[in-house]
Amino acid sequence: MTVNAPAPPPTDRILRAILAIVFSVSCFSVLNALSKILTRDYPVGEVVWARYAVAFVFMVVLFMPRSGLNLFRWHSVGHQTVRGLLLFFSSFLYFHGLVHMPLATAASISLTSPLIVTALSARFLGEPVGTKRWIAVVVGFAGALIVVRPGDANFSWYSLLIVASTVSSSLYQLYSRRYGQVERPDASATMATIVGTVAAAPLLPFEWITPTFGWDLVLFVGLGAMAAIGHYFLTVAYRLAPAAVVAPFNYMQLLGAALLGYLVFDNFPDFWTWIGAGVIVCSGLYLGHQERLRYRLLVKK
Repeated sequence: MTVNAPAPPPTDRILRAILAIVFSVSCFSVLNALSKILTRDYPVGEVVWARYAVAFVFMVVLFMPRSGLNLFRWHSVGHQTVRGLLLFFSSFLYFHGLVHMPLATAASISLTSPLIVTALSARFLGEPVGTKRWIAVVVGFAGALIVVRPGDANFSWYSLLIVASTVSSSLYQLYSRRYGQVERPDASATMATIVGTVAAAPLLPFEWITPTFGWDLVLFVGLGAMAAIGHYFLTVAYRLAPAAVVAPFNYMQLLGAALLGYLVFDNFPDFWTWIGAGVIVCSGLYLGHQERLRYRLLVKK
């Protein structure tokens, strides 16, 4: 029996997917900037809780009219809970690291996520990695060391929080690929916001600070809105086009982080941060190129 390979998506769908991922990355860049602003005056646990609680409200508003109660129906609550906890820990660690680090430096470290996913694919997904991809992974991690610079006078221990956050995010992606294929994308995204809200809630009685300024409330709402809208368009992008086409555009987050870091916080990446980030991006783009070649071979079969 011959299995037909998936037909390549039409050009208009590819364009829509690219626009969706660019908008998604822009939302995440603003999200990180808002979190850094808010953690100046509010505890990180409160900011993380607001990120998920407000995002949940936006998820319901976005998806409920179309999905109805299917928004709260999952094939495996256990797998969805583990997936949500991985995303929560990633956000929690990232926001803690951002308090003490420039946006662009944190973004550069987080760009190693595709490299970690590739390195762990053989173990978690049973996917062959191959020599060329392993070399790209090693080179990418060398770029991360250039950014972090352990042992250097400018080394910050808080960068390890970003590293831990990136590992958690990578495990979240691997878990989603392994167990999330049978779930509705909108239901999965909503479950992640529910898990994050519940996980952060126990921290609130110990470090809650009631927002006293109307502008702060606007920032909290914006935080959740950027998270919800960003994840929504991320889902749209991966639904319209193959991951090999969409993933490279995630690297635009570095440009957004550098721009907002300069405009809002007067921080601009130093020379070695740009060099390390460049190495990471080149390694990631090479991995993306390999994925595109593999996809074309599948289409031709």
